[in-house]
Amino acid sequence: MALLKNLVTSLLWHGSVVTTKTRAKEAESIAEKLITLAKQDSLHHRRTARKMLMPRTGLIDMKDGKHRELPSPELGGGRAGASVETSVTHLFEHVAPQFADRPGGYTRIVPMMPRRGDGVLQVVLQLVDYQAPG
Repeated sequence: MALLKNLVTSLLWHGSVVTTKTRAKEAESIAEKLITLAKQDSLHHRRTARKMLMPRTGLIDMKDGKHRELPSPELGGGRAGASVETSVTHLFEHVAPQFADRPGGYTRIVPMMPRRGDGVLQVVLQLVDYQAPG
């Protein structure tokens, strides 16, 4: 379950992730439910989303165009339990408003080439029409 929570959290932060077809189908289901939940902001919905998201402290841009997670200020780095709120806040304030007029179908699965080594079909799981904040 932790793998799926991490996958969904990364999807909501970045807008797309590369994974296997089987994992993408499971993560898609969770992400769709979370976005639908986040369209109505309430304490109950935030607590429910908090159960399904992993901690993230935020992302910073690197020189080469990639992103890196900010270290948590407590204990000299790493992830803090309070940083789950950052993921929940991101979902409710940045992701859900972009899908306010959409009744469903927030994600899509785009096939890629099979993975080298074991031949498992890889896919890109994307949020449809997602604009990253900033």
